[in-house]
Amino acid sequence: MSKLNSITLSNLRKFGSDVTIELSPGATILLAPNGTGKTTVFEAIEFGLTGKIARLRDDIAHIIRDDQTAAAVRLNFSELTATSRVTAAGKVSQDGDLSSVFPNVSASDIPFLLRLTHLLDQRENGWIVNAEEKEAGSQLAKLPISRDGSKARANLAAVRRSLTEQKARAEEVLMGHEADLNKWNRLLEERDIAAAGAVGALRPRDRIADILSDAANQTQSLSQIPPGLLTGPVSQEELTIAHSALSEILKGKVERARTQISNLALVNDLVESYVAAREQLEKLNADFTVVSETFDRHTTTRAQSSAALQEHKASIHSAQQELASIAQQLERLIGETTAKQEIDHRNDALTSAIAALREAEKGSRVLREQHEYNQRVRNQHAQIDAQLQGISQTEQRLDAGRLMLADWQATEQRISEVVQQITALEVLIDKQSIDRDAERSSYETCKVAEATARSHYEMLSSSADAIRQAVAAIAQHLPADQDKCPLCLEPHGAAKLQFRVAQALEAINPSLTSAEQQLRAAVEALTASEVAVEKAQQAIDLSRGELGVLESSRQELGRQVSQFRTDPILASDSLPLAREALRQQLDSIAPAKKRLADQRAALDVLPTPEAFEQTERAFNSAQHMLDLARVQQSQAATRLDQAVAALAALTSGEPLARTLEQLTAAKAQLEQHISDLNGKVGTVQSSLDTQQHQLLESSAVVQGIEEEIRRVQTLLLQFRASWQELELTGDPLAEAAQAREATLRATLTLLEGYVSTLEGIGVEISAWAKLNESQLAQRLIDAQRLDRSEEAFEAFLNDSINAARSSFLRLTLISDAMDLLDGSLKKEIENVQKHVGKVVPRWQALLKRVVRESRFHEANLKFFSSYNKDRAGVSVPLGDKAVPVHDIASEAQLTDLQLTFLLSMAMSHPWSPWKALLLDDPTQHHDLVHASAVFDLLRDYIVDHGFQVVIATHDALQARYFLRKLQNDGIEAKIWTLVPTENGVTAQEGGWKPRIQ
Repeated sequence: MSKLNSITLSNLRKFGSDVTIELSPGATILLAPNGTGKTTVFEAIEFGLTGKIARLRDDIAHIIRDDQTAAAVRLNFSELTATSRVTAAGKVSQDGDLSSVFPNVSASDIPFLLRLTHLLDQRENGWIVNAEEKEAGSQLAKLPISRDGSKARANLAAVRRSLTEQKARAEEVLMGHEADLNKWNRLLEERDIAAAGAVGALRPRDRIADILSDAANQTQSLSQIPPGLLTGPVSQEELTIAHSALSEILKGKVERARTQISNLALVNDLVESYVAAREQLEKLNADFTVVSETFDRHTTTRAQSSAALQEHKASIHSAQQELASIAQQLERLIGETTAKQEIDHRNDALTSAIAALREAEKGSRVLREQHEYNQRVRNQHAQIDAQLQGISQTEQRLDAGRLMLADWQATEQRISEVVQQITALEVLIDKQSIDRDAERSSYETCKVAEATARSHYEMLSSSADAIRQAVAAIAQHLPADQDKCPLCLEPHGAAKLQFRVAQALEAINPSLTSAEQQLRAAVEALTASEVAVEKAQQAIDLSRGELGVLESSRQELGRQVSQFRTDPILASDSLPLAREALRQQLDSIAPAKKRLADQRAALDVLPTPEAFEQTERAFNSAQHMLDLARVQQSQAATRLDQAVAALAALTSGEPLARTLEQLTAAKAQLEQHISDLNGKVGTVQSSLDTQQHQLLESSAVVQGIEEEIRRVQTLLLQFRASWQELELTGDPLAEAAQAREATLRATLTLLEGYVSTLEGIGVEISAWAKLNESQLAQRLIDAQRLDRSEEAFEAFLNDSINAARSSFLRLTLISDAMDLLDGSLKKEIENVQKHVGKVVPRWQALLKRVVRESRFHEANLKFFSSYNKDRAGVSVPLGDKAVPVHDIASEAQLTDLQLTFLLSMAMSHPWSPWKALLLDDPTQHHDLVHASAVFDLLRDYIVDHGFQVVIATHDALQARYFLRKLQNDGIEAKIWTLVPTENGVTAQEGGWKPRIQ
């Protein structure tokens, strides 16, 4: 198994030249304050192994110390030495073959693999538990168990894309050849069909054009044919267009003529309806004239009545305005009289309120002076009572202080006893460790002796077995009548020879018996030695347990002493000082009590509670009566001001011209006049309602006749439109319809004759078209085949299709094979991911030993693929769902999660014979109790699994605690201290012996 024996750093960051750190095969502790260079040691190991430092990326030259031109690191393993060097220009050189340390591993994967199973650095963003899914998945994919499959599948994607493109091109070529063959067959078919249709005697195209032109002239359709089609030499296309156009025109005219003849059969009903509607319209016009005159008469009468009604209403409004003015004048006269009476009443009330206020002020003043005197005397007595009570409380606290002094003295005595017990136990543990080491040495000696005896016994047993097998083989094949020995050829006789052979088979080698006895004795000695070692270890564990209990007791007693020192009563650094301070406080109490007693004797006599309360009640009552008198006086003054203001408002205008009696008579006269006018308005309004009813009836009759007139006029317009649709002019008449029908029938006969003629001409034009198509198809066929015959060209096309199809099928088979391979790789990668996920139970078991919060004991690793990319994430339960662990974990919890994951991966997925844990201050966020759980875990990995641990810390207490724990367990360990000097940081090896101060 590989071990890193030492590391030499030269000019890396703050380190000086040739700083060598000898590493222990068990544990090496680097102790230094933050910023001294602990992280640099781990970066140096990474640089020595990979030639890179992940944190610096491409700026590797930044690791060189100031004013230096190069930096180097040398790693000395058990079987090799590796050196890495970097210059100021950034050039990196490496010496040494690390293939035995990292067998079958790509150099580019080593930085990631180190962080999975070896290295816990300070870069939290790169940790599996804190990384993005893509980054975490790429790191796990570099494990040997999944590296080859992931790389193969990543490369397979490009191969599959290339195959898909080639397959698409081959399919495109195949479809092109098949399209060429289909086009060739279509040309042959079109040529044969056209040749079959071009048969019989055909008239020249010009003659056919003349016939079409004559038919167009006779049917008055020449203007509707596109110009130029039937003039000059006529082509096949022009002849076809002209024939189609003329045929459509004539067919349309035939259809229209037939439709018009059919519609003329209904013209008699149209004429009768038209005559009846015209007569009805004349009668409606006469009725409308009579009804309109009646409506105008009713409208005039209603307008006259409405004018009379408005005149009466205007008179009523004028009278009401005058009546309102008289009412206002009456209200003013009454208000002035009432306001003068209210002013007299308010003057009397104000005078009474002022007298009551003066009397209340006089009584309140006397009672206030008496009450204030009582309060002053009472407050002086209360102040002295409070001071006396404070002195009593101080006496109680000082009594408690005397009890605490006794407890403090007892605690100091107990601490002294515990320290003596701890010292004795440490001496005993050192002695027990020596005894255990002696027992272990004896055990190793017995183990070697047992192995030697067992080897000797097995060798003799094997030789004896071989001899017995040979003799047995001779005895088995020895004839019954043979009398000579087959080895020495001495004649013994057949019976004696058989007896000697049987005797040789039963003989036991004395040396084998002796070896067996020696082996039994060695086994018994080994067992006894093992029991002795276990007893020695149990004794040490028992003593360590007692030592831990005593140390906890000492710490608890120390906390109690700290509480005594910081207690507000004692507040002293030592027991004598506290005793003296307590005495001084007790001595100062008696003079203070005497001074307060003298002050109380000099005060006025304290009024009794009954007298004080009686005076206070009388004062409060007088104060209440005073406030009430002030409110009543203020209200009386306010009411007087309001009454004066009301009178001033009433008398502010001009004086009235009429008296109260004159205004009353005028008011009665106006009210009678308004009543008479209201009666006239009612009579006129009743007449208007009757006239309105008559007017509405006349209006309804007029509207009805108007609607009927409009309806009849609409019918007449419809009849004329229908008549005009038949291409007839004027008003509907039966004679005009009969003449139009005769003309249409003659035209229809002429058009049908020309349509029949055009059908025959159409057959000849189609034959000419077939002849042209046959010639065109033959020219296209000749252009396709070139110098080949038609049969040879068709065979050429079939051969091209077969070749393209064969290529396409071959690529299809390869593509299917690639798909099958991709599926298999995907399934295998899923199996690998499940295998990597089996680290979770071990991880959760380690978390239970280190992390206190139970939520993180259920941390889960999800390793999966998405879009052909490896993804990974760590989650913990939160309520009824799982959330990323970095969303809820603290710095210490994240560190514990990453550390335990590193330890689990190191055991579950080893990829290097160098079993090492490089831990950069993993307990920087931990107290000693929490850190001790981490140290216990690392101790087990050293003892049970043979790991080499290099751990850094800035906490001297944690470093020495871990060192003592390892040394007590017999584990080889070293502690190195990083010390800054003028020539750079150096390393000093320092042992530490536990000592009680």
